[in-house]
Amino acid sequence: MICRLLPYRIAEGPTNMAIDEALLDLVASDPTAAWLRTYGWSTPTLSLGYFQRWADADAEPRWRSAAKVRRATGGGAIWHEHELTYAIVIPSRHPLSRPNTALYRAVHAAIGSILTGREIEARRHGDLASVSTAAPAPHPFLCFADRDGEDLVAEGSKVVGSAQRRRAGAILQHGSLLLRRSAATPELAGVADLADVATDPRTWSDLVAEPLCRALGMEPVPGDLPDDFQAHVELLEQTVYRDPRWNAKR
Repeated sequence: MICRLLPYRIAEGPTNMAIDEALLDLVASDPTAAWLRTYGWSTPTLSLGYFQRWADADAEPRWRSAAKVRRATGGGAIWHEHELTYAIVIPSRHPLSRPNTALYRAVHAAIGSILTGREIEARRHGDLASVSTAAPAPHPFLCFADRDGEDLVAEGSKVVGSAQRRRAGAILQHGSLLLRRSAATPELAGVADLADVATDPRTWSDLVAEPLCRALGMEPVPGDLPDDFQAHVELLEQTVYRDPRWNAKR
């Protein structure tokens, strides 16, 4: 199977979320290829997970005036500033489409190998965590303050986390590689806070994109989007991700 690569792009939060969902729609309707893109955020933005309460963001002073958008995927809120964001969409026929943990594990293992090559020992949290019989604690508001079994952790800090959405068997998985601390989230260390590595997301995009496709058993080729793709992105952006009824639905 081929994996169509899109070039690194910077955009506003609603645009980024609309592109990711449009790619999911594209693969759901045409399962002949997967798609991968890496991107950044033109304005530092808080993305809320699908099930999170908007009021919880507004209740905390550091998020009250921040740019915000609700994702179509679950999980905790992510502060998108000093990071590389990726989105991969695979069709139902891809061997990693089931179970859902298979794609998490394969993507994170590929990124983990790249980090290991730069002397950052990032390991799956589930391989590090001891079994506890205590009642689970409430999930933190921020994704990178939480720990899931599939997350990548380095020196006690979560550095890679992802979330998924499924449609007609196709899976959208997007996630973040945290590069360095932000003033808004000084409690969250990135890989450049742990080792002498680049902080430029474009550098990491070049390091990650093609190897990630190959690690999933696919051949990377440049993406050639259909003619009506941009119109679909604009429709989703205006009717969903810039619509207060979507963003404040919970």
